[in-house]
Amino acid sequence: MKIKNLFIGATAVFITGMALYHATVIKKAKNFDASLNKDPDSLDETILYGGKMKDYKDQPMQDVKIGAFFGGMQLDFSDIITEKDHYQMDITIQNGGLNIIVPDRFKLKIDDTCKIGGIADNTVCCDPDNSVTLAVFADITCGGLNFENAPN
Repeated sequence: MKIKNLFIGATAVFITGMALYHATVIKKAKNFDASLNKDPDSLDETILYGGKMKDYKDQPMQDVKIGAFFGGMQLDFSDIITEKDHYQMDITIQNGGLNIIVPDRFKLKIDDTCKIGGIADNTVCCDPDNSVTLAVFADITCGGLNFENAPN
């Protein structure tokens, strides 16, 4: 009887902890979404519990803010129009994942904080002398971030 009560108690504690963790992440996602640029031309994105694929073909590049919370996205910037030689990308991931496709003229500079997660930079800058710098600031908790060039 004691083992059954112990099991029931441990299960209740686990379920309560998971519910509180989900509530915390959902609140963080909603606060993040409220901080995004809501202009129609903005490239800012967020995902909560789901998946999304976006292609930014022939759109002008700008500084971007991206968040993934319990979900994943693939964002294709491979045909983006660049007018400057430096852009910034702020990324927050919590229990999610991002795959970001960038042009081969982009050179990444990544500054990250990873807690149970990681970043893969699978990009190659073909012309470093005429490159566009993409400064990436990433905060990752239990998730992953992958950068790659578009397939030829």
